[in-house]
Amino acid sequence: MDTETLARRIAGLREECARLGRELAESGQSLSEDEAFALAGQLQGVVNAAEGATAVAGAWGARFELTLLGTERVHPLGYMDQMASTQMALATGLTEGLASRKVSLGAALGGCFPRLLELLLAGEVPAASAHKVIDACAGLDAEACWKVDAALAPRLAGMDPARVAGEARRVATRVAADQVAAYVARTRKGRRVEVCPGEDGLTEWFASLPTATSSAMWAAVEELAGDYRQSDEALSVPESRADALADLVLRNVKVSAQVTLGVPVVSDRPAPEEQCGTRFRVEWDDEDTLVDAITGEVVRYGDLDPTSREELSWLEEPAELDGDLSVKQAVVSSGYAVSGTQLPGLGWVDPATLANLLKLLPFEVARAVLEAETGTLASLTTAAYRPPKAISEFVKTRDGTCRMWGCARPAVHCDLDHVKPWPIGQTTPTGLEDLCRRHHRFKQQGRWRPHLDPDGTVTWHGPDGATRTTEPQHCVQR
Repeated sequence: MDTETLARRIAGLREECARLGRELAESGQSLSEDEAFALAGQLQGVVNAAEGATAVAGAWGARFELTLLGTERVHPLGYMDQMASTQMALATGLTEGLASRKVSLGAALGGCFPRLLELLLAGEVPAASAHKVIDACAGLDAEACWKVDAALAPRLAGMDPARVAGEARRVATRVAADQVAAYVARTRKGRRVEVCPGEDGLTEWFASLPTATSSAMWAAVEELAGDYRQSDEALSVPESRADALADLVLRNVKVSAQVTLGVPVVSDRPAPEEQCGTRFRVEWDDEDTLVDAITGEVVRYGDLDPTSREELSWLEEPAELDGDLSVKQAVVSSGYAVSGTQLPGLGWVDPATLANLLKLLPFEVARAVLEAETGTLASLTTAAYRPPKAISEFVKTRDGTCRMWGCARPAVHCDLDHVKPWPIGQTTPTGLEDLCRRHHRFKQQGRWRPHLDPDGTVTWHGPDGATRTTEPQHCVQR
C-alpha cells in the first residue's frame, strides 16, 4: 500500500470538503429549508465514512506493541496496544479518551463485526450507532459477536438510533445468554458511588449501581418527589427529586415504591408438534405463585386443577423467543412466558434480573399481551377523543418511548397523539402514538407525517420522499 498516494487522496478529499463548506457558507442563503437539511444528511454520510476510515487506520496502528526490550511485536487486527490511544491522540489532536474510542471502534469492527464495518465505511450508519452495538456486546466472544453482527447488520441502517443499544442487547442475550449473564455478574462488582465539587454550594454525585437496585431507588425517589411537588408547587421536578433522594438517605423516610413494568408476553403458541423448541420438565412447589398472562391474577400452583398443573410441568421452549430464557428466570403461566424487557430510563433488563426485580419490589406488572401473528397487543377501541386508561396504558407499554426518530424520552412522560386528526383518526391503539411535547409540536407542523402500521411500527414521511422508521418497544420478533 503506497502511503504517499493515500496521503494525496486524503488531502484531495479534505480540499474538496473545504471548498464545498466555503461555498455553502457563502451562498447557503439561496437554499430552501428542505434543500439545506437534505444536503446536511448527504454530508453526514461522508462524515460516517470518514469516521470509519479513521477508525480502521487507527486499528492498524494499534497492532504494534513495543516491548520492554525495545523490540516491536505485530499482532493481528483487533489487538490494541496500551499506548495506542496516546499515539492516536497525538496524530489527531483529540483527547486520549476520544482517540481511544476511535481506535477501539476500528479494532472491534475489524476483528468481530465485518458487516457493521462495511455499513460504516459506506456511510450508511454513524459511528455512534456502531459504538452502541459494540458496547452492547461487551463480554461476548468472537463467535457470538459474529452472530450479533449477522442478525443486526441487515436492519441497522434504517433503525432508530435511540433503539440501537436495546436491540443490540436483546440480540446479544438471544445468541449468547450465558456470556451476557457472566458479564453482568462481573460488572456488578464495579458498583460504586463517587462525589466531586460542583457549582458553589453544590456537590455532584455519581453512582453506578445494579439495575435492580437502581430501579427500586428511582421508583422511591419519584414517588416521594411527586408528594413534595403536590405540597409545594414552586418545586421543579429536578429539585423535588434531589430533596427526595436526600430525605431517603438521611431521614429514613418510608415509602411504598411501585414500578410499572411492561413485560412482553408471547401468546397463541402453535401445537407442540409444530414447535422447534425443546420440551423440558419444570418442578413447581405448591407455594409457588404464577401470574396469569390474560387476567393478571396471581395464583398458587397448589391451588390449580390437576390438568393445569400437568400442563405447567411440561413446557415447550417458545420458538418466538429462540430459547433465550429459562422458566426459572421468568414468570410463567399456562401457555405464556415472558422475556427480558426495557426499563424506561434505565436500560435493558435480562430475564434473570427481571426475576430478581419481581422479588425485590411490590411490582404492578403492566401486561403487554402480544398476538403472535401480528405483533400487536389486545384490541381496544373507543369513540371518544380522550382514550380510557386501558388504551392509554396499552399504547405506552407498546411504544416504550417517544416515537420520533432518535428520541428516547419515556412514553410515560409523553403525549398520546392521534396519528390522524380525530375524529378521522380513531381512538384505538392502531390510531395512537406517543410523542414527547417537543415532537408533538414538530408533527403538527406537517412537514414530517407519521404512518402507524398494525404491528406498532411508525414510518415518518418527510419532504422529497425521505422516510424514517421506528419500531415499538414491545413487539413479537419475527
